[in-house]
Amino acid sequence: MIFYGRNSSRLKDGQINNVTCPNCDNNTSMRYAIFGKYAHIYWIPTFPMGKETIVECNTCDKTYKLKELPDSIRQKFEFEKQGANIPVWYFSGAALIVAIIAAIGYSVSKDKENDALYIQDPQVGDVYSLDMDNSSYYSTMKVVEVVGDSVYVVYNNYEINSRVTNEIDKDENYDTEKEGLTKEDLSFYYEEGNIYSVDRD
Repeated sequence: MIFYGRNSSRLKDGQINNVTCPNCDNNTSMRYAIFGKYAHIYWIPTFPMGKETIVECNTCDKTYKLKELPDSIRQKFEFEKQGANIPVWYFSGAALIVAIIAAIGYSVSKDKENDALYIQDPQVGDVYSLDMDNSSYYSTMKVVEVVGDSVYVVYNNYEINSRVTNEIDKDENYDTEKEGLTKEDLSFYYEEGNIYSVDRD
């Protein structure tokens, strides 16, 4: 379950002097508080959702939202709101999400780079994840011997309908009969997408 919602924090407060309260008609001062609103995921601020200003008469204690007050008071408030900026930490969650996406992208890119290198230089113990002729089923084969340009593999006897093949990559699941391939064969299968991942301890 994802916990998300909205919250706010006080950005600035102060007073607006020499104004007439619409409720009590007194020439008075008014207290104000500016709140910044933000969305959060798991209580981590993710992005800002604007501001809200609450104003209270110092004489009659009537509270107003800024938009409920006459233009004369709102114009005075324009001079007061300077410095009530949205804090950087309101973007913490967004920055974290971008960092996670970037890290995942880098990791995937690095894995692909490693896979290409492993295909060119196969080693005993390498496990290739296989797309079984685009049939939505996947399996593995394992390198058991490398002699010059020849690579000998054994095939997994099981298939799975997930590209994450760790579940079936067990020694007891592999056939005992070896099949010989060339390094060129492996490169071709990798380029065609039949081999889509290489796992090397």
